[in-house]
Amino acid sequence: MNVNLHYDHVSDHAVGKINPATVKGIDNAYPTSRVLDGSSDAGYAEEWAEPAKLPDGRQCLKIYLFDDDDIVDSDGEPREPEWYPWDDEHVARVVVTD
Repeated sequence: MNVNLHYDHVSDHAVGKINPATVKGIDNAYPTSRVLDGSSDAGYAEEWAEPAKLPDGRQCLKIYLFDDDDIVDSDGEPREPEWYPWDDEHVARVVVTD
């Protein structure tokens, strides 16, 4: 599974594709607090960014998108972020920061 590779966070213009499994996290992910309604990511509940490195060593962010089902448990209670599904299927794109 490949995701789009971008040079900025807001553009819908991708510069290529990359397998998110080849992008290695280097720090904890953090919530971006970006308003998703009205964007190309509308419909998702939360966006998180994980500082990472591309296979060639450049700095980047792995952008994760989670919907309501990902962030609440079966009783409708909010999950702690450590229990979110931090997998490649939830990586929406990779943004180069170098």
